[in-house]
Amino acid sequence: MNKFLVRCLIPTLLCLAVPALAPLARAQAPAPAAIGNGTETESALLKTLLAAIQDRDYQRFVSTGNEDFAKLDRAQFDAVAAELGPRLQQGYEAIRLGDYHQQNYDFSLWKLTFKDGGDDLIGTLNVINGRVGGFVLR
Repeated sequence: MNKFLVRCLIPTLLCLAVPALAPLARAQAPAPAAIGNGTETESALLKTLLAAIQDRDYQRFVSTGNEDFAKLDRAQFDAVAAELGPRLQQGYEAIRLGDYHQQNYDFSLWKLTFKDGGDDLIGTLNVINGRVGGFVLR
């Protein structure tokens, strides 16, 4: 699969659930006091998402998310997992860069550096009530 196709598929694949959540984000966003625990939850969810991509385990990937996230197309997941899985298997480091708020969503921002020396990826993760609402790798 060429790099252009992967760069187009990854955001499409991993961000499908976010637009559908706009009405829910205001009502279900965690209170600021819960953010301290959110870091541990987000780290655990990110690890599970990346392990699922590495292992090409669609069920594990979608099981981390809410109902909308679970509607992710299997073929799109498989295409991304085929491209990124081998890179993840060689090893990577995920560093949390911070948080940001956009269009009524709260996101954590991550940098993925791969042991293969290839291009880094930037990831955004949206968690609502302990479930993945959106996940994008660029």
